[in-house]
Amino acid sequence: MSEAWLRAFDAAVRAGSFTAAAAELGVGQPAVSHAVSRLEAAIGADLFERSRSGVEPTEVGSVLAEHVRAGFRELDRGVALVRERAGDPSVVTLSVSTSLAAHWLMPRLAEFKAAHPEVDLRCITNDSDRSVGRDGADLWIPLGAGPWPGLATRHFVDEEVFPVASPELAARLDADGTPLEAAPLLHLEERFRPRFDWARWFAETRPDQPEGRLAGERSNDYSLILHGAMAGQGVALGWRHIVDPLIAQGRLVAVGDDRVATGEPFVLVAEDEDASPAVTALREWLVAAMATGAATGAA
Repeated sequence: MSEAWLRAFDAAVRAGSFTAAAAELGVGQPAVSHAVSRLEAAIGADLFERSRSGVEPTEVGSVLAEHVRAGFRELDRGVALVRERAGDPSVVTLSVSTSLAAHWLMPRLAEFKAAHPEVDLRCITNDSDRSVGRDGADLWIPLGAGPWPGLATRHFVDEEVFPVASPELAARLDADGTPLEAAPLLHLEERFRPRFDWARWFAETRPDQPEGRLAGERSNDYSLILHGAMAGQGVALGWRHIVDPLIAQGRLVAVGDDRVATGEPFVLVAEDEDASPAVTALREWLVAAMATGAATGAA
């Protein structure tokens, strides 16, 4: 089975469309569509539900995506480790979550390459913090709040959370007068210590809300949660620096006016402050790029 088919499939799952996946891979949209079709034929099952707004993985596609992503993650780590051991100082490996890579980092990579053509960036995605400081990467942006003993941390972005939904669903909820607690909710079930969830949201914004298990669909992949929200399947919790670009594109809107600032910022982690020039260049660029986006409200 062709690696190119699997790479195209993985990119399409993360991006939510064949066009966006093609842009990420640097190929034409027909190439991605053809690769996915060949993969579906080889497997004997549909991997995506296709619509005008993009693509969503089927149940079979979601299962395959999880395993493909894990496999590529290990391959990318191995390549990064070998290159590091070969002593190439221009290679920098950055470990980030899938959602941050897809919705914040990838659209900005051209800016980084233009500013630092001498740096060869390797990005690996990891939706668990277990490998922070141990997987051979040079820099990490963890999902959890730490602490990270023995590692150097730098403030990356404050955590600000608010509900988001597709414009169509948000308009329908508003027209029907449906309260948020009665809306279809999309839940992120994280494998590590969770930062924020719907129970905490209602505890912070609706202290009189009765406690209990909240209904709604659940996933352990935040990218799938966002794709479900964009497809109108429900209301998701949006981290401002992740969802602001999607709001600017008109794919999501904020639901209500409440926002919660947790006081638990995301951090940029390195082995130490005295890094190589290439690692330092990437670290400073990441901090500056996020600060610029936060200042303009378009992170």
